[in-house]
Amino acid sequence: MFRAGYILTPRQDLFWFLSLPFLAVAVALASQQWLAAVVMTTVGVWVTMPHQFASWLRTYGIPEERRMWSDRLYVAPLLIFLTSLAGFSVAPITTALLVILWDYQHSIMQQHGFIRIYDFRGKTGAPSTGWFDLILGWVLFCNMLITSPMFMWPLVRELYRLRIPVTAEAVQIVMNISWTVCGLYLLVYVGHVIWSLKNGYQINPIKYVFIGSSYFLWYFCAWHTSNVLIWGIAHRIMHGAQYMVMVYWYLRRTTQTQQTESRFAATLVKPGFVVAFLLMGLFYSFVVQVLTGGQLGVFIFGWKQYPTLYEAIPALGLDAMTSGEGYAFTTNALLNTLGMTHYYFDSFIWKVRDRRIHGGLT
Repeated sequence: MFRAGYILTPRQDLFWFLSLPFLAVAVALASQQWLAAVVMTTVGVWVTMPHQFASWLRTYGIPEERRMWSDRLYVAPLLIFLTSLAGFSVAPITTALLVILWDYQHSIMQQHGFIRIYDFRGKTGAPSTGWFDLILGWVLFCNMLITSPMFMWPLVRELYRLRIPVTAEAVQIVMNISWTVCGLYLLVYVGHVIWSLKNGYQINPIKYVFIGSSYFLWYFCAWHTSNVLIWGIAHRIMHGAQYMVMVYWYLRRTTQTQQTESRFAATLVKPGFVVAFLLMGLFYSFVVQVLTGGQLGVFIFGWKQYPTLYEAIPALGLDAMTSGEGYAFTTNALLNTLGMTHYYFDSFIWKVRDRRIHGGLT
């Protein structure tokens, strides 16, 4: 019935993929208690930007894969940059919201990718399991967006700002529908697991522990407070650290098992060179800071005004949004914008069904 499989090793998976979400939540809670909201920007510099460097190294570091993806690696980044520049010039708030939504989609797909690797490494699951896992991720994440205070109340504020009043009863109905859909799909998902076992397919229990730990972080942060600070720090630590670990080991396996032409990537992931790998990520962060002058406004293409603070909504018991909360949301959108090309690359370079990348996963 059960067959354990690990992305790395049992010990490394225990830390990086199963325990890290809880550690990230603890760090975020400590930051809220003792540090100012600007700490989110610091987390972005020290975690998010190095993880973007890992994405560039993964995408461009192996000549064989550069030839595989061809124009997608050169034309798309230019188009994304120009579109982002135009969006922040014409409709900055709307663009920021769209970028945040893309970041959420990217987060769902990264965790789903790890889930698929767990089944790939354990040789578990039915042919249809991947689709059930994908829908589970979307249902759980969307339910969190719809029902949690941290995400629902800013949406309500935005509707009021657009002069579209929403009653407390309407909000409650939407939440009830979301919880119902979520509950029903969880029953369907459990039914699929039972069906898989009855039809002779084994399951990987480590995969389900990973799903639980990941969604614990997201759900806990979304309900613990309406301040996006906790969410931003915990999510970025988990997301960024797990991605860098995955890239490091993927490149090491690839360069060791294949006759690759890439000396730079192969050198950074050689045994004993992990410090060099991390230092290159920090150097990338430093370069970004220098090129932008280290100013938050420059990061967002000259848009230096934060979104207008939301007024109180007495009918729903909502106080006015503070400047600190507004700063946190704006910074969150900023950091997401810098990673749009990374989101695009990850949409196709990690496909487990693509046999050309199996060498780095085995």
